Amino acid sequence: MTSPDLTPEAATGDRSGYWNDYYASSAATQRPLPSQFAAFVAGELKGPTRVIELGCGNGRDSIFFASYGHDVTGVDGSESAVAAASATAEAHGVQASFLVSSIDDPALPERLGAASGPLTIYARFFVHAITDREEQDFLTLAAGLTSPGDLLAVEYRTVRDQTGAKVTGAHYRRFVAPATFQARALSNGFEVTYATEGFGFAKYRQDDAYCARELFTRV
Repeated sequence: MTSPDLTPEAATGDRSGYWNDYYASSAATQRPLPSQFAAFVAGELKGPTRVIELGCGNGRDSIFFASYGHDVTGVDGSESAVAAASATAEAHGVQASFLVSSIDDPALPERLGAASGPLTIYARFFVHAITDREEQDFLTLAAGLTSPGDLLAVEYRTVRDQTGAKVTGAHYRRFVAPATFQARALSNGFEVTYATEGFGFAKYRQDDAYCARELFTRV
């Protein structure tokens, strides 16, 4: 299900141009604040961890994880987003890697490489920004990259958020049913270890998104 206020470009599924323009227009190198979700997930990590952020955007959460000693790779389909993230990390002396890729690129697992220790797949506000088919690509990728005990951390807008105010009204959005997403994650070899939903997790100005916040462990 998608938002009724999409741009024609976003509604047709041709999102690369939209996101390139969005991140190019908002590019800056000041150190960004992390999301609430990044701070929450950081508290769940037990020692240095390989963190792969899918849909990293301007890199604020990737940079946050890297600044705490984690081995971080941020992935985004927007060249402008990756350029902005790389520039910000370099400006602040943070060691984080960023690469441009779509979620369904068959070469992406090889480009990311194998983790030599604990791995967390992290995705904030990414699941609702991709199509239903891409969601399955996302879970397939996460399953292929992870080993038993590794984590999958996601936060996304749920079906209950459809009618709420949106500051960024033109973004492509699906509104995701948590039970459906959890069932798909289960079928891809993950178990739910933490799940909650509600307001207050990702408030931005008048947009207080109704979100699901979930942690999964690879079994």
